[in-house]
Amino acid sequence: MDRSYARPYYQDTGRRPYLYYAVIGIDGEAELEISRSRHHVDEVPVGLVLNGFRRSEHAAEMDQLLGGILGQVLERQDKALYEKAKAGETWLILQGEVQKDDTLDYLRNAVGIVQAALDMGADAVLDLHSLRLISPQRWRSLFDSPVSPWEHVTFLWSPMEDGSFWLHTRGMLKFGRPDIGLEGVPQEEQGRAMDIFKQMVIYAAQGAAFTENTKLHISEHTACMLHPELTGQMDDPDYNNEHYSLRWEDCEFEDV
Repeated sequence: MDRSYARPYYQDTGRRPYLYYAVIGIDGEAELEISRSRHHVDEVPVGLVLNGFRRSEHAAEMDQLLGGILGQVLERQDKALYEKAKAGETWLILQGEVQKDDTLDYLRNAVGIVQAALDMGADAVLDLHSLRLISPQRWRSLFDSPVSPWEHVTFLWSPMEDGSFWLHTRGMLKFGRPDIGLEGVPQEEQGRAMDIFKQMVIYAAQGAAFTENTKLHISEHTACMLHPELTGQMDDPDYNNEHYSLRWEDCEFEDV
């Protein structure tokens, strides 16, 4: 197994990864061809299903997914790509709860299946959990590179009333792990806050669960003791997931 897909810190928490990718603008008449060698796919992970949407039959569902607040977010990201996606007549949706997640092979397979669909001439991929529309070119870079957990997660900054920031993630559901929220980050500390998040994301993607106070080495000379609190519900609109709640004032930095 490619080491980039290993989960050396894997703990079976009972949570399972949930994926939702919609390949938009696919040729509805063509048959999906998945190649083991070309697409790095050796199976459709148990729990994932492929479904087709046609505007003539599923317009309400398609418009709902690309409308509302999510539509506003996607339009701000890339207006031209968003307009292409809204015009798409046919979608292929890969979604479901993965049943075997002690490695990230399920993610490799899912990325390859989406790439096979893009090879049929699609216009965009909607990654619902990370709130992103992805162009075929951008997806190709994900497909061609070893897995980088940061590329599958969105990091969001939201201003707070006191002038500090709330840093939070979307997309950790794809790893079967809670998302992360850190409140009260001073503007001048955004760099260190991102260092904390990148470490938490990579350890969680490798299977770790933060069930107790945790010390992370966030740079060559700095460590940080964290006190994560697991909270929230799966229908929490800020995360669409449970999340680890952190406060900047509780982060304990030390030189190492």
